[in-house]
Amino acid sequence: MEGSTRARRANRVQKAAPKSRRRRRGEEPVAVTADFLASLPLFATLEPELRERLAPRMTHLDLPRGERLFEGPPADDKDSPVFLLLSGDVAVRRGEGGQPPRVANFVAAGEAYVQKLFVVEGTTALEVEAMVPVRALQMPYRDMNYAMRKSPAFRDAFGERLRPITERQKARFDDELQGDIARFIVAQRLTFAGRVKLKRMDICIECDGCYDACRTRHGTDRLGASEVKYGLTEIPQNCHNCAVPECLDKCKFGHLSRHPDTGEIVISDNCVGCTMCAQGCSFGAIRMHSVADLDIHKYFPNRDPEHKGQNMAQKCDNCSGYADQACITACPAGAMFQVDGAELFNYWEQFNVHKQPGFADVLSPEAAGRFSKKFWVVFSLLQIALLTWEVFGRLWWPAATFTTLFHGWGWLAMGVDPDKPLSGGGTFGHTIGYIGAGCMIGTQGYRLGKLFAPRFGSVQAWMDSHIWLGVLGGVYGFYHTAFIWREPIAVVTFALMMVAIVTGTVGRYLLYLVPRSAAGQQLALEEIQARIQALNQSIESKFKDRRVGFTVMTRVAQLDELANLPPPEVDDEGMARTRLLPSMVDLLKKDRAEMGAIDAMATELKAEVQEGKAEEVLALLKEKARLERSTKRHALLSVILKRYRVVHVVSSNIMFGALALHIVRSLMYLVG
Repeated sequence: MEGSTRARRANRVQKAAPKSRRRRRGEEPVAVTADFLASLPLFATLEPELRERLAPRMTHLDLPRGERLFEGPPADDKDSPVFLLLSGDVAVRRGEGGQPPRVANFVAAGEAYVQKLFVVEGTTALEVEAMVPVRALQMPYRDMNYAMRKSPAFRDAFGERLRPITERQKARFDDELQGDIARFIVAQRLTFAGRVKLKRMDICIECDGCYDACRTRHGTDRLGASEVKYGLTEIPQNCHNCAVPECLDKCKFGHLSRHPDTGEIVISDNCVGCTMCAQGCSFGAIRMHSVADLDIHKYFPNRDPEHKGQNMAQKCDNCSGYADQACITACPAGAMFQVDGAELFNYWEQFNVHKQPGFADVLSPEAAGRFSKKFWVVFSLLQIALLTWEVFGRLWWPAATFTTLFHGWGWLAMGVDPDKPLSGGGTFGHTIGYIGAGCMIGTQGYRLGKLFAPRFGSVQAWMDSHIWLGVLGGVYGFYHTAFIWREPIAVVTFALMMVAIVTGTVGRYLLYLVPRSAAGQQLALEEIQARIQALNQSIESKFKDRRVGFTVMTRVAQLDELANLPPPEVDDEGMARTRLLPSMVDLLKKDRAEMGAIDAMATELKAEVQEGKAEEVLALLKEKARLERSTKRHALLSVILKRYRVVHVVSSNIMFGALALHIVRSLMYLVG
């Protein structure tokens, strides 16, 4: 099924409604004639006489976004409408048992809507709504059925129009794991997107590197904040290069067009700033900028110097003319990547990471950093193991050290000094001290890597080196002290090093703890409560007995007492204050305790929930607990998140100054 998706989507793009197809007031509707039907591949298989009979019974629809093609209870099968989509996509919603209709599937250009495909037992209402401007042919099902009986070729061709819908229904919308995600994609009108950028918030470190890179390359913010969010996966407010773009025919000056090579919708440097394209984009992906605020000479060299426009429209054009996308290249965590619109459903697991957050559970398609991640993990752990063996071997088993071995081979002039086996001022102590200092200096390669990526390696690889060199620097620095804490500069340097390492590590985890909204902002308490209520209903529905489910959730709520943290103090100016490091440590300890308590319920859940639902319920309970913790930690986390990155950067910078002073002092001591 998936192998032919891209080919079908390519046909859809070719069938996008041309500018002239949007009917204006007073304009005559398109007449459906036999010749018109003959121009369509599906009806070209019919005999001319049959086309003559069918044409008067068909209606050409030319509808704007949001208009309903059909709305109401299911019609009698013989009289139910059939819609053949010539361009655009429609969402199909189904109501059951008196409940409000919800997304059941969608119908794309080149496909057909037939009521029988969407009616199930208990269906009380159907809605067929245009997600973009739509052109379609409408006819009664009895006429379509008559044509299929008369022409086997037409029947086979029509069946091919229905096949993608039934396959999609079975593989996506009826699938227990993918159903909600598929409905989300349709609800957000992403089925006709040429491309979609995704941001994984479970691995995003919120460094804003993607926004900075976009601004540096183009002079404006083309990558917007989060447009919508599903779990921990966000979709930035970014141009989707729609198959049926609503912006393209709005520009009356010819400054909006398709790029001849990439097919991207691009805006000319001579944009007059009339705002019509921005108003036409239903995704809000086109933003207006004052010309006075832009570096015209640098970023818009083709703009006519005599141009009088005061504003310019700007949007993402997928970095047309460049070999890469600036925002994706700049992401150090591989959290942002781009998916071809036709393949979006194939990446459903990326929307499911809130159940198993973390890079290792669901790998991002942005694979540039995977090798470096494995390399640094193995390389660093091996070094730490060997160094630990050497240090403690010098104290307790000198004969088993590498120094003794290399001395016996003649590689070293001296072995382990029995009087001073471990000394920060000895040859070994100085060596590991210099290596540790080199590792800490090497962490700053990340700053250079961001500037020159991807020519000298991906930003993800540079970030991995930044993290693991920092860890190695801390370990080498710790053993360099020889467990003696007397020299003030050395103690200060090591303390600042530890602060930088701890804030960098723990701060990354804190970003996961904070629930975020569709705009990427921290959720308000009432929004968190609404999510908790939705989770409660989902959890209860998976138990054999809902009363047991309610009891289990009550126990989870009681576990939340483990996570009680004192509220931050408030000073005279109304600013929240808290002890940063103790609060972070306390928060992490209580978080692990609560997660462990929920894991301990796994055996009990298997007996109480529906078959095969235990793991899912366990994940939902953890999500519920995380959100409930957030209601109590809301103020505290807000304070910590504002401080941890500042502390990490400032402590690192001061640490380098102290490190330089420590090295100079050590060298002065060595030369007398």
